[in-house]
Amino acid sequence: MEASSRESRRALRPSKFGTLLLVTAVLLGIYLLRDGALSKPAPAFSLPETDGGRVDLASYAGRPVLLVFWTTSCPICQRELPMLDRMEPEFRSRGITVLPICLGGEDEARNYLDTNRIAFNSLYDPGGTVARAYHVSGVPRIVLIGKDGKVKRNTTGWTSDRALRNWMDGI
Repeated sequence: MEASSRESRRALRPSKFGTLLLVTAVLLGIYLLRDGALSKPAPAFSLPETDGGRVDLASYAGRPVLLVFWTTSCPICQRELPMLDRMEPEFRSRGITVLPICLGGEDEARNYLDTNRIAFNSLYDPGGTVARAYHVSGVPRIVLIGKDGKVKRNTTGWTSDRALRNWMDGI
C-alpha cells in the first residue's frame, strides 16, 4: 500500500519542466498584457506632412486622435492603410482625426500614398523619435488618444474595421 501511496504523491507533484513552463507562461502573459502607456498622457509631437505642412498634436487638444504608425514595406500596413483611408470619413464624422505616421522619409511616404491611391495625407517620422515615444516595436501600430489627451487604446498588427468601430463607439 505504501508503494502505491508514494506513486500517487509523485504523480501529483509537478515536474520541474512543468513548473518552469507554467512560470514562463505566466510571466509572458503579464508581459504581453501590460501596457504602461494606457491612461497616460499621449507624448507631444510635431511632425512634417507629406504635402509640406506640419502637424502638432497639441492642435488637436480636446479631440480624439487615431495615430497609425506604418512603413511602406509592411505587408499588413499595405492592407490596413486602404481600409483606414476608406474609414477616414466615418472617423471624421464622429470627431476623430486620423493621423498616419510613416516611419520613413517624405518622398517614400508620398510616393507610396500616390502609387496606391490613398487619399489621406501622412506625417513622416524619419528619425523615429515619435515612434520611440509611443513605444512602437512593430508596425502597424495604432494608438487612440481620447479627448482628454490620454492614450485610451493601442495595438500592434492587423486591426479589423470592426475592432476600430468598437474603438470609435468607446470614445
